[in-house]
Amino acid sequence: MKRSKILMIACIMIVAILSPLLAQNVTNEVHAEVGEIHALGGIGFGWRGFGVSGGMEYILQKFTIPNFPLSLGVMGIAGMDFGKGFDLSAAAMATLHWGMKAYKDFPEFFRNFDWYLGLGMGVGILSDFGFGISTGGGLSYYVNDKFAIDLHSYYINYFVGGGSGFSETIGIRYAVK
Repeated sequence: MKRSKILMIACIMIVAILSPLLAQNVTNEVHAEVGEIHALGGIGFGWRGFGVSGGMEYILQKFTIPNFPLSLGVMGIAGMDFGKGFDLSAAAMATLHWGMKAYKDFPEFFRNFDWYLGLGMGVGILSDFGFGISTGGGLSYYVNDKFAIDLHSYYINYFVGGGSGFSETIGIRYAVK
């Protein structure tokens, strides 16, 4: 029984990954268009408890890879955690977006999603001072062309200071333009 569940989950994952690549009716539309400025923010949970985070992102370029539309941006993001003390961390990252908007054969619900990943540098201030590599990412669900519900997180692994910064956030994303 366990093997059949694992096999079923594996098949679903393979179909989910391959379906965009095998899609027939794909345009080069993306949610994050070149020249747009997106503001994002929300509430969440970090290493030390409850917190808030926010940031800005500028979209630099759009790639037109067949059946795989991507957008490249730069993001600055900061988070404050209030729990066992007070912690402040910030990061600057290059981001890569993969929006489902281009897949015209997908149901409308799925076409409103936009996945993104980020890589860059970050700094922790106050309780654990340090700097290091920052990684992040998120998932946005676009309610309309400008407004999205956003789940994002970022993590900073400090080179010095023996600590790290982390933030998981649910919030909003708005294309300011």
